[in-house]
Amino acid sequence: MPIKFEIYRDGSRVTTFTPAGATAVGPESVPIPGEVIFKDGLLIVQRKDEHATGVSLLWDCGPLGAFQLETTRLQPREKPYNLNVELARFRLMRIMQKQEDWNLFDFPKADRFTARFGEAQSLFAEALGKLHEPAEAAKVADHALAIGLDLSEQLATFHSELLLSRRRATNGFVKHMFGCRVDPAVQNEKYKEALASNFDYCVLPMSWKQLQPQENVFNTEALDEWVELLSKRRVPTIAGPLIRLDESGVPDWMVIWEHDFDMLREMAYDFVQRVVQRYRRAVAAWNVVGGVQTNSAFTLSFEQIIELTRLLVSQVKTLLPNARTLITVTHPFGEYHARSKAGVPPMLYAEMVAQSGINFEAFALEVEMGLPKPGMFMRDLFQLSSMLDKFSTLGRPVFLTAIGCAGQATPDGGDTPEARLDPSAAGRWRKPWDAQLQADWMEAVYSMALSKPFIESVSWANLADLRQTIPGGGLLDDMLRPKPAFQRLQQMREKYKQFQKK
Repeated sequence: MPIKFEIYRDGSRVTTFTPAGATAVGPESVPIPGEVIFKDGLLIVQRKDEHATGVSLLWDCGPLGAFQLETTRLQPREKPYNLNVELARFRLMRIMQKQEDWNLFDFPKADRFTARFGEAQSLFAEALGKLHEPAEAAKVADHALAIGLDLSEQLATFHSELLLSRRRATNGFVKHMFGCRVDPAVQNEKYKEALASNFDYCVLPMSWKQLQPQENVFNTEALDEWVELLSKRRVPTIAGPLIRLDESGVPDWMVIWEHDFDMLREMAYDFVQRVVQRYRRAVAAWNVVGGVQTNSAFTLSFEQIIELTRLLVSQVKTLLPNARTLITVTHPFGEYHARSKAGVPPMLYAEMVAQSGINFEAFALEVEMGLPKPGMFMRDLFQLSSMLDKFSTLGRPVFLTAIGCAGQATPDGGDTPEARLDPSAAGRWRKPWDAQLQADWMEAVYSMALSKPFIESVSWANLADLRQTIPGGGLLDDMLRPKPAFQRLQQMREKYKQFQKK
């Protein structure tokens, strides 16, 4: 039996609705395989089993923004649930849980949040009392959700300010905090100079697909120029991910080995060996593997995913015993797991890697938002903070190697397929994206991330609007002129200098 929802807007039942970013959700908010459709006036979640399941989808919350929200886990039943009520129920439940996690219940300065939360709870109780009048219940629940969303972002900001002041007091920040990812294919001298002069370090992708376009052909000229410049300017470099198992990272000629794990392992091993030996003197940290848990390019078993991770990290350590190695978790909200049972949920992969004796130093995370693609629909600050908290228990520092959001609300017809997608179809943070809002979002996310003692450094995903991964996602425009986010980042760099370890 499917799980069904009625949807209401402004007190009226919705009869036409196109679910965006919709997935079935299981325990721990992990997306799971299932079909989500709108049919005969109902949102339907169809699963092959009858376990309690929730739904996650893009939901317009008016002036607060449009975010990927989810319901609680619900049992299948004949009578449809009220989607508005269930979205409010889950957000209020998560606020309660995080207040406890963050020790805010008895914190003196958190009294104002307690009163606001009580108001949202009262409204939600009123909605439950009106379930026999679903349109009225939905209207009240929408009000409760709006308060809950606003309150949860305030709580996340309040909590990050508390932790930031503690971290500043102990000078708990590393020397190289603010980096930026570049595209090695861009050889513009002004682009290179902007990176070398304005950031503490560089994230330099070393794409298997670009470096080895044919099986026995290596094309390293563009990368050599970047490595030479960064070495000359003494800019520390995080290289990689070396092996990135998705369509952007796997060479086209590897398709013939799609079902041959032994050959994949051999080819990946050979590539990593060549790259590490070539650039061994110029790289500060090696980002060895990324996206291997998604199974989007190959169908590997869980054991093969862990084995490949272990093999490649061990290989770098054998070549360079003192090298600092990172393992990247892409799509940390796990939407890929809803499309394929073969994929491993992000936290399960991270936990297994941390516990399996693999000799690596840190995790890397990529968090890019503002595209209508799985994993890139908008989340609010509270959701981002909650996701990052999951990594606090793994006993490894975390590098945020690609943080990014849109800088405009329209496609920009850039050099990449992603740049031609419409950011407005992926949600919004408060209002439609523009360059000023991008700067505000960056500062809010950076402050929240750096408040967490296990986050070592943060890196923006796109230096400029050249070959960018998100429309308007660069810190510089396509003429390499600074945007508000670039200026804001330089202000943050200056502000944090006094709190960094010498």
